[in-house]
Amino acid sequence: MVVNNIKPQSTPSPNAPLAQKSAGDAKKAENVQATKSAVNAYAKAGQPAAQQAAANVQISPRARELSMARQIVDSTPDVREDKVAKFKSMIERGEYKPDAGKIADGILAEAMRDEVSKDADVALS
Repeated sequence: MVVNNIKPQSTPSPNAPLAQKSAGDAKKAENVQATKSAVNAYAKAGQPAAQQAAANVQISPRARELSMARQIVDSTPDVREDKVAKFKSMIERGEYKPDAGKIADGILAEAMRDEVSKDADVALS
């Protein structure tokens, strides 16, 4: 069987319209320019601060407060050893008498806050 209708892949001929060539060349030039810009920006990042006029970062007062709060939290121990020792000795001496009513009130208040925080439309007055 002979197949006569197969055509070779077309390659741009030297006689192709000039508009097609210049559009392709313009796109290549844009890509080259974009690459050069990216390389220049990357190179500037390694330069001293005096040369990085465009790289000016302002940290808001709120961001500074949050950063400071985070440092305090990170430096605070998870367990307050002084309080643990105090209550441990009070329990050993029989001096610690927790108020069950206050404990129950605290548990209920925390549970209510948790429930309210789940629903933004509910507010306690």
